[in-house]
Amino acid sequence: MKKIMICMILVLGMTQVALAGAVPQPGDPAPDFSLISTAGEKITLSQLKGKVVLMGMFHICVPCMNQAMEFEKVRDALKTDKLVVIWINTSGNDKAAVEKYLAGFPKSVNFPYFLDPQTTVHKAYSQRDMPTILVIDSKGVIRARSPSVGADQLIPYIKKLL
Repeated sequence: MKKIMICMILVLGMTQVALAGAVPQPGDPAPDFSLISTAGEKITLSQLKGKVVLMGMFHICVPCMNQAMEFEKVRDALKTDKLVVIWINTSGNDKAAVEKYLAGFPKSVNFPYFLDPQTTVHKAYSQRDMPTILVIDSKGVIRARSPSVGADQLIPYIKKLL
């Protein structure tokens, strides 16, 4: 029985290490993806090389709505074509559900919301926090990964990358 327990602990430990290594972290290349926005706009992350990307992964929840409001502050403060702000619904919700969610925002946002019906971004980025925020530099490398973060922290950080 003792040998079985030791084997189980070792297997679980190796699984945790393997999963931890699969999460793209700062310094790693950002996994590519191709999605379509609620407005029908197609985006591929690799096409955004040369620009800094502020990317949010969200579900339909209040913390994600609050983070979207922070992204809007960043977009308003850093009006430059060298920054792209995107928000991705990684829970697989359909267009109607996302549009209903967006209609409930206290103020509208001026950046695109992308749909991920197959949850490919969720899987590629091993999303655990809701929301998850990534800053990707102009070379396609993840520079920051965090749960919710305020515009007051994002603005100076992104300014350094522009």
